[in-house]
Amino acid sequence: MRRIIKSITLLAIMAIALPSFGQGLKAFKLKNGLSVYIWEDNTKSDVFGAVGVRTGSVNDPAEYTGLAHYLEHVMFKGTDKISTLDWAAEEPIYQKIIAKYDEMADETDPVKKEAIGKEINELTIEAAKVSVSTEFSNLMESMGAKGLNAGTSYDFTYYHNSFPAYQINKWLEISSQRFINPVFRTFQSELETVYEEYNRAQDNQGRVQQQFLLDKAFEGHPYSRSVLGLPEHLKNPRLSKLIEFYNQWYTPQNMVLILVGNVNAQQISGRINAAFGRLQNHELPARKEYPDLNIKGRTQYTAKIGYYPSVYLVYKGVPAGHPDENALKIALSLLSNSSNTGALNKLIIDGELTSGYAATLTFREQGRNIVQVTPLYDENQRRFESNKSAEKKALKAIEKIANGDFADWTIDAIKNNMCRDFDLMMEDNETKAEMLLEAFTNEQDLGKVLNYKDEIMSITNDDIKRVAKQYLTNDYLALYIEKGKTSKEGKLKKPEYKPIEPPVGKQSLYATQFKSMPIGQVDEKFIDFSNVQTKQLNDRSKMYYSPNPENNVFSLTVRYGAGTREFPKLGIAANLMNNAGIMGTYEPQQLKEELSKLNATCHVSADDDYLYVTMRGYEETLPQACQLLARQILMPKLDDKQLSRIKGSMLGTRQQRKENVALLADALFQYIRYQNKSDYIEELTDKEVYELQISELTGDINRASNYEAEIFYCGTLPFDNAYEILSKNLPLVANERPTTSPQDKPLAQVTENTVYFLPNSDAEQAQVYLYMPMQKYDKKDDVLRDAFYQYFSGGFNGLVINEIREKRSMAYTAGAYVSTPSLPGNPTYLIGRIGTQNDKANDAIDVFMELISDMPKNAERIENIKSYMRQEALTSHPDFRYKAQYLRMYQRMGYQGDPAEENLKKIDALTFDDIVKFYEENIKGKPYCIGIMGNPKDIDLKKLEKYGKVVKLNERKLFNTKDALF
Repeated sequence: MRRIIKSITLLAIMAIALPSFGQGLKAFKLKNGLSVYIWEDNTKSDVFGAVGVRTGSVNDPAEYTGLAHYLEHVMFKGTDKISTLDWAAEEPIYQKIIAKYDEMADETDPVKKEAIGKEINELTIEAAKVSVSTEFSNLMESMGAKGLNAGTSYDFTYYHNSFPAYQINKWLEISSQRFINPVFRTFQSELETVYEEYNRAQDNQGRVQQQFLLDKAFEGHPYSRSVLGLPEHLKNPRLSKLIEFYNQWYTPQNMVLILVGNVNAQQISGRINAAFGRLQNHELPARKEYPDLNIKGRTQYTAKIGYYPSVYLVYKGVPAGHPDENALKIALSLLSNSSNTGALNKLIIDGELTSGYAATLTFREQGRNIVQVTPLYDENQRRFESNKSAEKKALKAIEKIANGDFADWTIDAIKNNMCRDFDLMMEDNETKAEMLLEAFTNEQDLGKVLNYKDEIMSITNDDIKRVAKQYLTNDYLALYIEKGKTSKEGKLKKPEYKPIEPPVGKQSLYATQFKSMPIGQVDEKFIDFSNVQTKQLNDRSKMYYSPNPENNVFSLTVRYGAGTREFPKLGIAANLMNNAGIMGTYEPQQLKEELSKLNATCHVSADDDYLYVTMRGYEETLPQACQLLARQILMPKLDDKQLSRIKGSMLGTRQQRKENVALLADALFQYIRYQNKSDYIEELTDKEVYELQISELTGDINRASNYEAEIFYCGTLPFDNAYEILSKNLPLVANERPTTSPQDKPLAQVTENTVYFLPNSDAEQAQVYLYMPMQKYDKKDDVLRDAFYQYFSGGFNGLVINEIREKRSMAYTAGAYVSTPSLPGNPTYLIGRIGTQNDKANDAIDVFMELISDMPKNAERIENIKSYMRQEALTSHPDFRYKAQYLRMYQRMGYQGDPAEENLKKIDALTFDDIVKFYEENIKGKPYCIGIMGNPKDIDLKKLEKYGKVVKLNERKLFNTKDALF
């Protein structure tokens, strides 16, 4: 006891003696070398906690890629204390499994290899009889942890979630215990889950193109490989190598504990030391060093892996933390930025390119500068221009910046913009934590995090000109993406493994002790909406005001009460407004520049119900920014070149639909819910797009802005001052038209069980959807709906993820939830989704539909569910910037304030029988639709007939084919 007290005292001295940076950020190290970063913010309702490790796929052995990512998955499976019911009985089985994986990796005969896999399956099932691999996530659920997850990058791995502040003792205990003698249970099933993640990536054209970019941009470096690993290594894993990787890299000196939110560093420093001080330190292995890529002259690579052509220009960059890093970001912002004032932005606004951007790609060891452009689509010739022409246009813009041909004010505007974005990022717990993790990963001084704005403002125009000339040279890679199908290499056959069946209702001794740990005082603090003020701005329009306690960045949203349901072309008109000028005053690029000088950004969009105009900036320029906004809305100067570009982009995208697996899946999902009311079927025809005119789009903006509006403002100005500025300067008309928004899209009626099948031989993963209409929405059922969701599909503990992913490894993504409408009295519906390898689809559907038709009853989960729901209700508070919008949403659903005020008593009174009754009354035996997109060679349609009438679809059925040009 004396030794423990001494170490805590030393820790307190260290915390005081080491640099403590402002704004609530504290930093210190434990004696074992573990770094601790705590960012205090008692205005938050919860705490975001993360443990980061300075290792990722860059440290994977070349012959065993994917280890870092595999490890992230199995770090949720417990330790020799967490999840085990009898470690003495389980350990010998675990050792046999490790040995069997080595034996299987050494075996070259496929038949023998498969036999060993089945032996491993039997051993895994045996081990599961004395363990509960989901116990870690169950315990996290019991303490109200939200967003439990992890991520692997090239340079780091991190484990994270948010939790109530009074659960800090439990969180520190279990989050440190998971790194003490971890046991990689159910490795076999987790391997299958990673295979599914790999399959999903093969169907994502963006991921495939990104991998092509990395492969060429970082040739010769592990950054060129996929974080998931190479397919040949995924097929031949060694658990012993995973354990070796953990023992090498997961050591305290290579780890960081990050806590951001409602936490007090001085109060918890001793508890941190007691928990994380238990981790044993050891020396790190030497990191391999790799030479940087030598790019000389222009080198072109071409890959036919796109739905449409595009070009990546790759230049040498700098690694994270390099003195030129921020200057380079500013230089590339001269090409493209959020204010759309860059040289590339101008090419897009002028209708010379379809799209484009410039950005730094910065890792711990190396970096690149990337410029991406998509050629213009010629609506008349119905084809894209060449990649060569797009490259030439981009090079002219790049040359202009490299030669220092830009106005000085643009640098000031970009720097102010970066500082404003930094202020906005500082409002969010998770974003702060990610910034701290990045600083730790790159071994950067934390002072640079807090002093970011000063550093940005100290960069001179000469600095920008120097780096632009130094890095944007004639030495670059030209990566051409041409239209074509990706090659689906490394296809993995479905293994014939038996499911894992852990004991029901059992828990480890650790779990029993953990649940009895004391927690802090639980304060029932509800969302305080008292500082949200409202006032009429016009006959019908209303202002909602909430104060900004953190910075002087205002946010303004004007929500006009008419959308695309009223004006079908409004979405295109809104898109066009983002590059519009002001009639008789400003050309589009000039208006962008004027707003940029005011350090304000503006964006226009539309959905079914509303036309949105959103603006952010600093309050000292609010009146001028609103005046420009008003003039643009009332007198928009829409551009024919821009319209041609948008039309071309839409028509070009439609031309590639049959090859776009993700888009086809979304169209199928909409079809089973809305039938002929699907957005894809109600969209403008090709002919209507082709014949669009500026005059009608301008008219739609004018007509939509004549409707009543809801104005949401957040800032530091006193309410009366803000009201005066907005009432005088916003684009609002007198005698506004009354709104009928929001409305809910009519759902398709389901009278008989139906299976819609969309054959697609290109899909590496089958996509499976379920749709079941349910009862009308009433807020009195909110607790029941949430409880059913948490039991049926919530997080890692729900039935769906457990039965389909954890036990049977049939999917990477699987879930279901009850969707609620915008308005009370409209129907709710159950939707489900599974993404699974084609040859697993029938089996996955069987398991999912068994859960729907005869839900397993695990009554012991009710206490966990109630505990989670209660704590989630008390800690899910909106950030100050969105408080007024949340209040308005709650009011629309029938609440007067925080729903928790009404619902806590219902949660406390909840029983498992209530969940069962909800299921039996609303789901069991009710008619449904299933939508499946997948390869007909692997999916047995005959077997699907047991779930209803099978209807075979084709792509044309999912889209509006009237007056089609393609």
